[in-house]
Amino acid sequence: MLAETPAFTFDEARHEYTLNGVRIPGCTSVLSTGGLVPRFFVDQEYLERRSALGREVHKACHLHNLGTLGSYDAAVKPHLHAWIVFKEKTNFRPRLSEFQTIGYVNGMAFGMQLDAEGELGGEEAVVDYKIGKIYPHHGIQLAGYAAGLPHAKYTTPLARFMKRKRYAVELRETGVPKIIQFEQKSDYEVFASALYVTAWKRRNERAYKEMTT
Repeated sequence: MLAETPAFTFDEARHEYTLNGVRIPGCTSVLSTGGLVPRFFVDQEYLERRSALGREVHKACHLHNLGTLGSYDAAVKPHLHAWIVFKEKTNFRPRLSEFQTIGYVNGMAFGMQLDAEGELGGEEAVVDYKIGKIYPHHGIQLAGYAAGLPHAKYTTPLARFMKRKRYAVELRETGVPKIIQFEQKSDYEVFASALYVTAWKRRNERAYKEMTT
């Protein structure tokens, strides 16, 4: 069971979160603003998720996580099959699916949307699935999810991070998933550092604008 999370709004068109009237970064934008990956990587992944195929694959996986079957386009079925194979192979049991919330790391807020969270082999895990390639920065993204997602028992971000396993799954057209587990403990510090940089840039962006105008 999760601890209570704060109320927030999400602008789908701008992909922005707002908390108490203040715009806060999303987890993926922290990676680019914090200097870990070029912005086009984040934009490309967001467009991939919001493309017709991306939307339908995520919808199909979400419905399957809820125990609901639907009718899908032929292009969606192999990706859904890969997700089903992953769950069967790893004994993954989703508890949260397509879940949006606000996370905190060292007092800094950021928005996130988890693909799935649940039990995997008797342990807690956060899982992200892609219809495209998996890259090293996805481990940092998952570190943000693991640390920021509220927990009923663990109150510190590091404890939450340490408690949860992290997996990325490439849902390939062959119907066979490519599974990558991220295990580097330093991923937490990397995400926290990127979040610090992002927060610093946001605090000072007005000053720099005034200095250059």
